[in-house]
Amino acid sequence: MRRQVAAWLLGSVVAGVPLAATAEEAPVPGVWIKHDYVLSYAGFTSHYSCIGIEDTVKQLLLAAGARDDLKVVGSCSNPMEGPSRITAARMTFYTLAPPGTEQPAPKAKKGRPAQPAPPPEAGTGYWKTVEWHEKTPYWLEYGDCELVDQFDREVLPMFTTRNHESHMTCMPHQVTLGGIQVRFEVLAPLPKAAKPQ
Repeated sequence: MRRQVAAWLLGSVVAGVPLAATAEEAPVPGVWIKHDYVLSYAGFTSHYSCIGIEDTVKQLLLAAGARDDLKVVGSCSNPMEGPSRITAARMTFYTLAPPGTEQPAPKAKKGRPAQPAPPPEAGTGYWKTVEWHEKTPYWLEYGDCELVDQFDREVLPMFTTRNHESHMTCMPHQVTLGGIQVRFEVLAPLPKAAKPQ
């Protein structure tokens, strides 16, 4: 009997079948919270074009656990679409929060009374471990250090995270090897099922 169990366990591992769902993969109920934010960037080492800041911030949001229907619009001070000293990313995105979290009320428009926020939409996620270093994920460059540092301080608090460790060491006007060091667990959307071949 023991040999049969051992053989089945070994066969499952070889076949790539998970023996049991880990705690990280266990579904967690939550609610979707909408965020509107403008990240204004004026780094010393790396400068971004309008498209560059837009793409990099979008990648950071997705990697951090934002829902995939996010919108990011980049703007920059260089009208020729080259690298700009001052750039910004206007973003609208959704993150998962614990049940019972209320959606912040929208800002009142001039001359109009404030409207109550609609109840947040229910969602399901899981605790996902995220690590950021140079080339982890593959698109993260050494020169992104200042942008990642700013994202870590300003945007990541909008996510539901735990065990957050940040040891950023960005040096102005020079590329710092090993400068990007961020690790955290985030309540992220469940991975979408693979499409049948």
